[in-house]
Amino acid sequence: MLMKTTSIFVLLFLWTLGTAWPSQAQTPKTRLRIAVSTTEPHNTPLWVGKDKGYFDKYGLDVQMVFVSGGSLVSQMLAAGEIQIAAAAPASLVSLIAGGEKIVMFLGLSNTSPFTLVTQPNIKKAAELKGKRLGTARFGGSSYISAMIALDYLGLSARRDKITIMQTGLDPERVAALESKAIDAAMLQRLATKIMVGKGYYPLLDLNKAKIPYQNTVLAARKDFIAAHTKDMENFVRATLEAYGYIFNKENKQAVKAVIAKNLRMRNIEDAEDYYEGALEELDKKPYPTVQGLKTVLKFVSEQNPKAASLKAEDLIDSSLLKKLDDEGFFQKVYGGK
Repeated sequence: MLMKTTSIFVLLFLWTLGTAWPSQAQTPKTRLRIAVSTTEPHNTPLWVGKDKGYFDKYGLDVQMVFVSGGSLVSQMLAAGEIQIAAAAPASLVSLIAGGEKIVMFLGLSNTSPFTLVTQPNIKKAAELKGKRLGTARFGGSSYISAMIALDYLGLSARRDKITIMQTGLDPERVAALESKAIDAAMLQRLATKIMVGKGYYPLLDLNKAKIPYQNTVLAARKDFIAAHTKDMENFVRATLEAYGYIFNKENKQAVKAVIAKNLRMRNIEDAEDYYEGALEELDKKPYPTVQGLKTVLKFVSEQNPKAASLKAEDLIDSSLLKKLDDEGFFQKVYGGK
């Protein structure tokens, strides 16, 4: 009887070791907190990376936080509350000019997705004089895009008495247009499509105008990249694999499902415009652009003179992308296409 009982305990002990061993042997995942401030299509690689397991594949526990406003995202990065920011360079530049050691390592959106949309009765640039133009926060991407648009149209907010108003994100700007609280607004792709369908006028599409502009980047503190180089390399690998998944047309429905889930849409087909927007806005090789950042610096410097001393080249750290590019990782991700 004693031998039988002892055998049972031995078996239980071995079974416990067998079931416990895998979890004990697993390497703990590195936690990375990323903050985003918009629900725009260029965030799709982050959603796909999370939902399709690419971050998990590389041992990363990525936690995404939504924050209202790119300026706040940048401040959180500077304070160390997050490790990576998906932010407008405009909001990062002022912090860097103030001494923060932050670099931009991946270009999520290398062109402006904004269109200057006006009330139906405003169809010429000159008709904007003395009017009210809605953006999000001062210094953010929509604000800088507004300055670029006015400059391109030969207008000046100060000279032509155009009032720039902080009217919130796209839904709030749409509501402000419809209530006639503003005469024009900087709207992104989907909001523009909706408003043009209602008769509002697309005075200037910055994407079609081909104005160099760095709209959104992934950024991190220099000291964090230096101390966690392997983790950051793995993060970029995972993100690029998500790019490859998105650009593979066979995955269209699956990508739309990810978008619909993250934006809490009613059904997958509601994500069609966002999917098309992602294909249009994302670059297969997402290097941040020097020319795009020069445009940002030009307009940020008008508000913050300290930014005038910065060089666009010094704001970018392409070493992680370059290493993967040199080893042929892009060809691997896109199947040589």
